[in-house]
Amino acid sequence: MSVTILACFVGYITQAIVNNFIPLLFVTLQTSYTIPLAQITLLVSINFGVQLLTDLVAPSFVDKIG
Repeated sequence: MSVTILACFVGYITQAIVNNFIPLLFVTLQTSYTIPLAQITLLVSINFGVQLLTDLVAPSFVDKIG
């Protein structure tokens, strides 16, 4: 297996952990840090938007880099 494929797999695993771990802590974050649910929802929405933007822009960089 090439190093590039291995790096892609590690990237996908890391992204999955980051995106699925924080929602499990919503109740803990809300009670421990007194963060309103609206702000937690805003953070999740911003995270989703950044991911979507990255997924839309990344192919153009890949075509240029090779």
